[in-house]
Amino acid sequence: MVLSCGAPVQIPPLHRTIGKDMNTFQRLVAASTLLIGSSAFAMQTAHSPAPNNVAPPAGDQTAAGTPVPVDPENAPMDEAQMAAMFPKSPMNAESFDAAATSPEAIAKGTALINQIAAAYRAAPTLTDTVSWSVKVPGSEQKDSIAVTMGKGQDMQIKAGSSQLTCVNGKVYYADDGVTDKFIEVPLDGTLLNTLDTKFPGLDFPCPHLALRAGAPDKALEAFNFGGGSFDKVAGYQEKDGSAQVLIAGGDSDLMLTVNPQTKLVTAMSLVMSPPGAPAGIRFTVNFTMDPKTLDTLATPIVFDPAGRKAVASQEEMAPTRPEAIAVGAEAPGFTLQDLSGKTVTLADLRGKVVVVDFWATWCGPCRKGLPAINALAKWVEETKQPVVVLGVNVWERGENTVEKSKEFWTKQGFVFPTLLDHEGNVVKKYGFDGIPATVIIGTDGKVVTVHQGFDPKSDLTGDLKAEILKALGTKG
Repeated sequence: MVLSCGAPVQIPPLHRTIGKDMNTFQRLVAASTLLIGSSAFAMQTAHSPAPNNVAPPAGDQTAAGTPVPVDPENAPMDEAQMAAMFPKSPMNAESFDAAATSPEAIAKGTALINQIAAAYRAAPTLTDTVSWSVKVPGSEQKDSIAVTMGKGQDMQIKAGSSQLTCVNGKVYYADDGVTDKFIEVPLDGTLLNTLDTKFPGLDFPCPHLALRAGAPDKALEAFNFGGGSFDKVAGYQEKDGSAQVLIAGGDSDLMLTVNPQTKLVTAMSLVMSPPGAPAGIRFTVNFTMDPKTLDTLATPIVFDPAGRKAVASQEEMAPTRPEAIAVGAEAPGFTLQDLSGKTVTLADLRGKVVVVDFWATWCGPCRKGLPAINALAKWVEETKQPVVVLGVNVWERGENTVEKSKEFWTKQGFVFPTLLDHEGNVVKKYGFDGIPATVIIGTDGKVVTVHQGFDPKSDLTGDLKAEILKALGTKG
């Protein structure tokens, strides 16, 4: 099995682009569980046979039985270690005492849910900013969307580079990453229904659409965003001048904080188990909201096509999926800086074989494949081959990306340099939308071979050696 990490940007087809920018709650959950996913990968591959000439994964032993030094950052973790690293968030229900979960309290909570739905339906217009955050080891993931509700079903939701607009009986979707097209479809009854029929899989981390469009007896369903399944009111209490409603659903629960005068939601606390995480791990996503009702919007809801052409479906809007550069093609040139600030230009290396490995610190398969590239670099140095081995660090996330890359590279002690392409301009030229990816460029500047993904059972170092020697016209 070949393992690969997808790029955090430019992810076609369109439903994946929408998933990137508009379905931001799922994107945040995916980012929040990145470390869990990497740890799970480490657990799965920790005892795979190591390729020849490649150090086994951290925690394995060599053939002679000598333990390999463990890198704490990338070492495989057992379930106990993961439980310590990812402490289980308490359920919201733990803050509701017996009185707050009594039948009388549940009846009050149920009545308030219906009042909430009525308030959102009755608002002439409404503006809101929904912000949320979740803490994971070493960082805090944050995101937000802006919601504007006009008369009837008129609405606009802005999320990252994307916006969804419903106005004058039509629904529009546009994204800054697709500059020549936008989607235009007729409103099918309600905006929520139109999304279900025309944009399957599109979801928002907010109840606004369902509250505005839903039937009075289905108000609870408005809070099933993000794949949740909250099916019953489990408690009600008043705290700090606000009303709180507890909604239960399986291994997750959701607590709403409501302004008792306006009946509008001002905060939500979601405790959930992330998809694919080991059993028992759960975390809290905290939402803050700033709803304001108005008789008339200060800025009317409009859609500006900005010179784009209207299309009627996701498929028509989808950008063409990039194809990896072909063997025999001229390798795209680049000039990048390494971690010390030194500039490296591909054209200056003409006459040598160049190995380029695209990687990122957050990519588990990349981290597992880099020791094979390092073993190759050591072989090149020992045998004095006319070869240059380069890492290219792409699509780094968060703040202080250069420092993060430098710290990782220094800790690993790799003998070959890495260049910085954090915007992804070079990896895009090479046609990759996932990493790791390794390219061998011949002495004439043309691509000799391409490797995509990482196969724990392969001998990547041996394969690259053979391909280099072939490119050099020698037998080793």
